[in-house]
Amino acid sequence: MTQQTLPSDELLVAYLDGELDPERCQLIDNLLGIDPAVTARVEQLKRGQLSFKSAFDSVLDQAPAERLQAMLDALPPAHTPALSRRRFLAVAASFAVAGVVADRLFMAWPRPEPSSGWRTSVAEYMALYTPRTLENLSADPDSHLAQLNSVGRQLGLPLSPEAISLPGAEFRRAQILDYDGVLIGQLTYLDPRHGPLALCITAAKKGAAPMATEQRRGMNVVFWSSPTHAFMLIGRNPFEDLQIMARSAEKTLAV
Repeated sequence: MTQQTLPSDELLVAYLDGELDPERCQLIDNLLGIDPAVTARVEQLKRGQLSFKSAFDSVLDQAPAERLQAMLDALPPAHTPALSRRRFLAVAASFAVAGVVADRLFMAWPRPEPSSGWRTSVAEYMALYTPRTLENLSADPDSHLAQLNSVGRQLGLPLSPEAISLPGAEFRRAQILDYDGVLIGQLTYLDPRHGPLALCITAAKKGAAPMATEQRRGMNVVFWSSPTHAFMLIGRNPFEDLQIMARSAEKTLAV
């Protein structure tokens, strides 16, 4: 089975939540016995230790449900999928290429214990990203510049396309997220070899700290702090590649 024919994350989430009909549940069971890629993806979703159903339900009323339902209603009856409210939300989440639903999901996500910090929350969120999450985001330079200006202004850190460029990765979006009232700037990139990665920035609480590495939720992380800001680069890239990118960001984003 190729990557193109893997079951969607929405289908696997429903499988993990026990919400598939017996026929489709048996189909996934069969695939798990013969397809390593499907097995690996299911195990990755399990390791996230996230309550997918409650996470989706918590943002149901904030999803653009009316607009999406109108699109579905406009389809001919023979092609209109039968969606429960939960399945409809899963589709809505997959369509949220501008980050509207995804951002709400992050802000409503169950928080880790305080000792595990903001990096764990980011890792839980990023573990759900696939290249398809980013494929329809705008590549317009003016849009990117406006996003960077907005995020940089809120973080008190000048951001420019040149300053945030990472070797071997294509910048796709900048946005502000919220972690228990603390702003986090998330700069999202797509690496053609290893998939999505993100450079996250927030205010430093303990001053400057040297670069270090760790693994969270099956993803590799490089993190460091300047006197004013804390940085986290996370992705599925090897540590060596992430460290090269991180050193570039550390140099260009120094204030």
